[in-house]
Amino acid sequence: MNQLTQDTFLKLVESLRKYQRAELIEENENLIETLYTDPFPNDFVLKTMLQDQTTLLIGRKGTGKSTIINRFQHEIRKSNDKLSLYVDV
Repeated sequence: MNQLTQDTFLKLVESLRKYQRAELIEENENLIETLYTDPFPNDFVLKTMLQDQTTLLIGRKGTGKSTIINRFQHEIRKSNDKLSLYVDV
């Protein structure tokens, strides 16, 4: 990795560390599974996000986008061959 790429990567990591995203602290590993209610029947939104494709969530503040992402990340973290990365743009 050249120096420019390393510097860019380090700046990205630092900016992510400074951003204070609200986290759901789980004492019970399955808390998000218990609390999550999909906006559509049969967990349609969650199942759509778990497919091998790009999914874009759009909605006004307070409509549940972050909750859907938390639930999605919970599923990804249960697997050993996938990585979950959240970038707020």
